[in-house]
Amino acid sequence: MDRIKRTAAILQPMLVIFAVLYIWLSAGGTLDYALLSPQLWMDSYWVHPDAQIATTTRVVYLIMWLLPVVFGLLATAVAIALLRLVQRGVLFDTRIAARFRLVGFSVAASGATDLWAEFWTPVVMSWHNPDGLMPPSSYFDSVAAGNFLLGGGFYLVGWIMAEAITVARDNEGFI
Repeated sequence: MDRIKRTAAILQPMLVIFAVLYIWLSAGGTLDYALLSPQLWMDSYWVHPDAQIATTTRVVYLIMWLLPVVFGLLATAVAIALLRLVQRGVLFDTRIAARFRLVGFSVAASGATDLWAEFWTPVVMSWHNPDGLMPPSSYFDSVAAGNFLLGGGFYLVGWIMAEAITVARDNEGFI
């Protein structure tokens, strides 16, 4: 049990560092691309050189690409809360199971919204092209798809854990 608690204690600051880097690199890069550095947008393959990009279009792009980050940060925050419980010695508890499910949902939602953003990016970025919209992207991002599946796995672990806790509590009455 001590090794489990120690591992949980080690992982928490690592997740905090991850969250800071995730915000800085993902959200910061998205903010820079969408609003702070307009030339980056104009250098895109999907944007016609004569396009006049409205600020609302840039905000739509920003929101679209921040959704995966928000879900990723939610997953990280819940994982930290889960590890805090483990560090205190809480293992076979419905709170752990619920947090596993919420981490799973959040990771899956991050992957799904990332795939969704990838799909619609050409359309949003080409809204103001004089020659019309570009079609949605058929690009497949294996990391986003993997996150979707990984999230499903975390959710399943939490679900199984909750069911096991219920069965164990039901069986306690027979002993």
